[in-house]
Amino acid sequence: MKKILFITDPLSTFNILSDTTYMFMLTAYELGYQVSYALTKDIHIENNVAITTSTVINISKSINDTINADDNWYKEEHSQRLALNQFNYVFVRNDPPFDMEYFYLTQALSIAELNGAKIINNSFSLRNFNEKLSILNFPELITSTLVSKNKAIINEFINKHKECVIKPLDLMAGRGVFKLDITDVNCDTIIENSTNHYTKTVMVQKFIPEVVHGDRRIFIVDGAVVDYCLYRIPQENQIRGNIAAGGIGVVHKIPSEDYNLAIKVAKWLKQQKIIFAGIDVIGNKLTEINITSPTGARQIYQATKINIAKLVFDVLS
Repeated sequence: MKKILFITDPLSTFNILSDTTYMFMLTAYELGYQVSYALTKDIHIENNVAITTSTVINISKSINDTINADDNWYKEEHSQRLALNQFNYVFVRNDPPFDMEYFYLTQALSIAELNGAKIINNSFSLRNFNEKLSILNFPELITSTLVSKNKAIINEFINKHKECVIKPLDLMAGRGVFKLDITDVNCDTIIENSTNHYTKTVMVQKFIPEVVHGDRRIFIVDGAVVDYCLYRIPQENQIRGNIAAGGIGVVHKIPSEDYNLAIKVAKWLKQQKIIFAGIDVIGNKLTEINITSPTGARQIYQATKINIAKLVFDVLS
């Protein structure tokens, strides 16, 4: 039997109504894989071998089952200690923050790859392509962008553009994202907090007014753009459309202008051997390239029956 390992957050934290890792696990199980999971603390290195103590699970749900948020969908069978290269595939699906512990995890994954392990997405990309900084590879597709912790430089940028957005580089799901307005008396305070008094590097971008209509999550599998995307619409008086931040998800066919943008990113992802990614677009601007644990695939499936997880497994087989 083929074996697959998911490095995840605790399964008890999954919102199975929308969780993409849940969808990948169900799809793998239906394809006949022995499915195991491990937390990051379960990965260790002995000499030059990356090893995990993982847990095999049986899954009681199928991809088309009606589910409730509190359903018991898996049963833990037994633990096993295996080198990562003893699995057919290892999916890295634990959420950011991208901190030093995450960096050390990617080092362990690199050692596993040297011994033949197949890591999705590969360890070099996980380590080197920050989800926000990666957009800098596409200057023609992004809004005016600054990366800095220098007070004078940040203030100069904001004075130039008047309305901006400030973002941490190591978080996800819209956490720590604030709109900056040069006329707001709290502007300096927000910057001070975001930069931890100008000791932490942040991203500052010219505000994109179309954000009030939400952003669009577009999926790319092995260099191919999925035909449907997830519109994430913010609540009233909000700028964050992230589902985790209260946004509403609506699935639509990708507009042609978005498809043309996504194709440019897809070519780069293919060059980097990144199998599965989700990019975010606001207005006509690229805002993120998500390769750690992109979400939204379940909503795509519910609306269209396009199983993005199955597309990924088809590429790997």
